[in-house]
Amino acid sequence: MKERVKVFTFVSGHGETVVEPRHEDHINQWLAGIKGRLVHVSQSESERSGAGHHVTLCIWYIPEE
Repeated sequence: MKERVKVFTFVSGHGETVVEPRHEDHINQWLAGIKGRLVHVSQSESERSGAGHHVTLCIWYIPEE
């Protein structure tokens, strides 16, 4: 199997703004550096008591050979 996955997870509400959030920059930088084909993207969200909104983003891709 040549498919790979990259997982990003973060908790919002800790100094991150809705406009230009830092996690978007991190994800975009990673995407810009990867050569390959995007296969699937999934996102899950949950509330964390006293901790904010927890988000996990999974990106499945096939790296370029």
